[in-house]
Amino acid sequence: MLYAALKAAHLLSVIAWVGGMFFMLTCLRPSLGAIDAPARPKLMSAVMARFFAIVNVATLVVLLTGLAMMWSAWRAAVGSGAAFTMPPSWHLMIVLGLLMMGVFGYVQGLFKKWKLALQAQDAATGGALLDRIRKAVLANLAMGVVVVAAMKLGAAL
Repeated sequence: MLYAALKAAHLLSVIAWVGGMFFMLTCLRPSLGAIDAPARPKLMSAVMARFFAIVNVATLVVLLTGLAMMWSAWRAAVGSGAAFTMPPSWHLMIVLGLLMMGVFGYVQGLFKKWKLALQAQDAATGGALLDRIRKAVLANLAMGVVVVAAMKLGAAL
């Protein structure tokens, strides 16, 4: 029961994070052309600030529930007298998850610089920073898709 609850929290956090990146790149960003140019940065700033707050919580939940599930599986194996060996898919999820968390930290740093560029009305720097953010989020989304596949396919990877 505890393991199932941990897995549900883990999965829901991954869905919020990966789904949010997908939404931002494929729905929100392309739709910005429908609003006046001066309103775009204000909207993006508000959306990204809310999304980053959610992802900060999601990454913590992913990390803690992932560790708790590994500990639970190890404890069950040792308790039954078996050796504990993590499936290859778990190794993949751990490596990519930690990389994704690092990229997210990088994106948050770029976002802070972008906000400073907005305040300074430096459109060239702001545009370059948004492009770097987009590319980093695209890389994170790709890794997130692999993580989701690893979760779903499990031992098949």
